[in-house]
Amino acid sequence: MSDQFVDAAKERMGAIERLLKGLPGVKGYVDKELRRDADKQTRMLLAQQLESEKQDLLAVQRTLLNGGGLMWLDDVDQSVTKLQILIDRIKTASYGYAGLFDAVRIRENELDALNKFDQAMAARTVDIQMAIDNLGKAANGTGDIGDAARKLTALLADLNNLYSKRYEAMLSPQLIDTPGYMDDVQAPDVPQLPAQPQASQSPAQPQQPVQPQQPANPQPSAGGTQPGAGAPTQTPQQS
Repeated sequence: MSDQFVDAAKERMGAIERLLKGLPGVKGYVDKELRRDADKQTRMLLAQQLESEKQDLLAVQRTLLNGGGLMWLDDVDQSVTKLQILIDRIKTASYGYAGLFDAVRIRENELDALNKFDQAMAARTVDIQMAIDNLGKAANGTGDIGDAARKLTALLADLNNLYSKRYEAMLSPQLIDTPGYMDDVQAPDVPQLPAQPQASQSPAQPQQPVQPQQPANPQPSAGGTQPGAGAPTQTPQQS
């Protein structure tokens, strides 16, 4: 059982990382002229992923309809409707020229907040896909349909609220500084960029013991001979 949880966690992390690769990241929001394009790229990618997930949910709906799961169709219908509304919200967002789109320069904490929003939304988008997959398994008789449907509904509400908060922050960036505003944005299991290795992590060179310095050609004592020499060493002339 534990191996199944580990495999599911690895699958989730891999899906989140693949989705994050398509996002512009922090660098996309730095330049005012590119900020709007970066936001649109993020929204269109998430909307595209959610649209694909909606098709999977419709397939689950057909399975329930054909398999005698009529008592759960209302719950699934509501999830389909909520998902479509969320997709439309994300795709058609209009900010005008206000907030972060009007600022020539964007503060570091604002960049950090936007990055957290995007990462958290990507993670929840993947969670919705996994919830739909679990609902599909339950519809085929390998799980509790009611529990799977409730989890999906909760995830859709969570992503909708998260997107609303991101939208508000784009229009009124001062909200980012409000205590507690970002507390539920940074998901602890959103993958982060690997930390750069610290200098201390490189193999340290062992310190060599200090040896007394020896002259390259040691001078023998006056009148002496060098070891192995056949003739006496010439001594300096006395004045």
